[in-house]
Amino acid sequence: MTTIELKNGYYIEVDSLNYTLRQHYYGTTKDGEEREAFRTCGYFGDIRQAIKKYIILTQLDVLSEERLSLESYVKSIEQVNKIALQGLESVLSMFPVK
Repeated sequence: MTTIELKNGYYIEVDSLNYTLRQHYYGTTKDGEEREAFRTCGYFGDIRQAIKKYIILTQLDVLSEERLSLESYVKSIEQVNKIALQGLESVLSMFPVK
């Protein structure tokens, strides 16, 4: 299995059947203890679908607590997308579109 590392703990696992978008993060238990955890964000038929979901989740992660004007929101989305896509061009070229 191949793993593609992304930003903010996200990664894509590639196997013969699909592309699985996952996130590695640290959460807090009811006892206040910090624990390592993994979240499956979706199963996809091609790498482009997985990347689209990753971009949407990154936008939500960054902007979920923000209170912005529409213009500021659009600028923030553009900036988040730019950051999310950094370095992905070379990775995407390795995977053919099905």
